[in-house]
Amino acid sequence: MSAPGTLHCPRCSAPAATDQEYCLECGARLGRRPARIDRVRGHGRSTNWLVPAFLGLVVAVLGAAGAIALTTSRAEPAAVSVATGGAPTVRQTGPALTAPEPTASTPATTRRVNPPAGPRSNPATVTWPRAKRGWTIVLVSLPQADGRDPAVEQASSARERGLRRVGVLDSSRFASLHPGYYVVFTGIFDSQVEAASALQRVRAVVRGAYTREIVP
Repeated sequence: MSAPGTLHCPRCSAPAATDQEYCLECGARLGRRPARIDRVRGHGRSTNWLVPAFLGLVVAVLGAAGAIALTTSRAEPAAVSVATGGAPTVRQTGPALTAPEPTASTPATTRRVNPPAGPRSNPATVTWPRAKRGWTIVLVSLPQADGRDPAVEQASSARERGLRRVGVLDSSRFASLHPGYYVVFTGIFDSQVEAASALQRVRAVVRGAYTREIVP
């Protein structure tokens, strides 16, 4: 009777241990693998559930990534507004629109430019209004005995030196003036303040000028 824990070779019937894989006499492979291998296999069977779990996790991750990629590819690109110096600039994804070229039949719009105005001419001798009461600036008073021409010449000379609104008065026709003179004047003012404000400019041309009220 064989001792417990031994096997017999099926070819030569030689005894063999339970964990022996090949016969020591004839070299035949025994029908049972060593116990060590069986133990390793038994340990492997205890961890076989990890492989399906890992494969399921991989499949779930790949499915999620595919869904995200599909959603992103179907999204329409939106126009983006970029602020530059207070004026929004829109990046348009569609085809650019261009203005039509002008045709030869369209007449060009021309702008009329007025010629530059030339120097304003100094008007001729100014006549004091008959019923006007106001103020003026007296340039010079000449005796009527010498005639009117010297007074007219003085008025022309004053205009040539830049004074405007120059005229000649007959002092005999105005109550506020001494009779018998031709008075060369410049300006017709409504008040003494207006006449005084212009006096300094007039004195730059005629040094002895002064203001005087004219009363009909």
